Amino acid sequence: MQITSVVNQKGGVGKTSLSVGAAAALAERGRRVLLIDLDPQGHATTELLGLDEVAPDMPSLAKALTKVWKGPIEELVVRHPRSNLGRGGAFDVIPTSPGMFDLIRRLDQFRVPGWQLARVIQFANYDHIIIDCPPALDVLTNNALAASHGILVPVQPDRTSIRALRLLSDQVRYVEQTVGRPPIAYYGLVPGLYRRPISHYAAAALQELYAFGIPMLSHVPLGVVMNEAAAHGVPVTTYAPETLQALSFREIAETLDGYLRNHPAAAIVPADEEFVFEDFITEVSVTRSAKDNGARKKLYDLMPKKPNRPR
Repeated sequence: MQITSVVNQKGGVGKTSLSVGAAAALAERGRRVLLIDLDPQGHATTELLGLDEVAPDMPSLAKALTKVWKGPIEELVVRHPRSNLGRGGAFDVIPTSPGMFDLIRRLDQFRVPGWQLARVIQFANYDHIIIDCPPALDVLTNNALAASHGILVPVQPDRTSIRALRLLSDQVRYVEQTVGRPPIAYYGLVPGLYRRPISHYAAAALQELYAFGIPMLSHVPLGVVMNEAAAHGVPVTTYAPETLQALSFREIAETLDGYLRNHPAAAIVPADEEFVFEDFITEVSVTRSAKDNGARKKLYDLMPKKPNRPR
């Protein structure tokens, strides 16, 4: 299972369009794909894919990340019903939820902030997971980076994207060092949101972006077809499969698939946390008691008794 974050703290660079387009193109290739909408604004869920937010009383990603809900990841997943799928493919989504807006403050309270998302998705059964990150270098983005094998970076061909890429590179190194994980791969930069023909200013900015030494992937230029596809709640690869934008997303999907073939994705194991046996027994006891009317309330007695210390 290859986990890819689509990340750029600069807003308005086509991050969500790239997340949805790449995920849909992978599913079209016959891959089992899970798209995670980690952005509290939820544009991937509601605006591009026409799905509903999770109801407050239902299991949600926000509840799973804060351990308020501890069920299987399958209960968080919604299947997108209107995407073209290749044989054996699937396009599933973990939608946004209202609790995402308060999540940053709550995640900061964890002893090892950064590993929560990795723990939620570690038993998922997919070929690819695509994470649509929020436009910020915050604890949510750190969670996505910690869980990912590599990243896609959407950029605009202008000077502000150059500074944003430098800041992102610093953040990637910070996450690698803080959580003690292997280096995060840069799958490539994806230039977009520019008009054709490209201006001299944009061409000069692209040359500076090339200097970072990161692969430059297929461009996704502006086009009204992107808005039209979103209005119908379907990916552009389904709505307008012959357009330049759809072809670009397929080329990006081929790059991700090729990387997975040549570099099999290893499991990203979260940093070890102290296992507290008393907490484990208490949690099991509470769960079982809730299901059998208290018949096993003495399960807590299974805990080893601590010897009395001499006074």
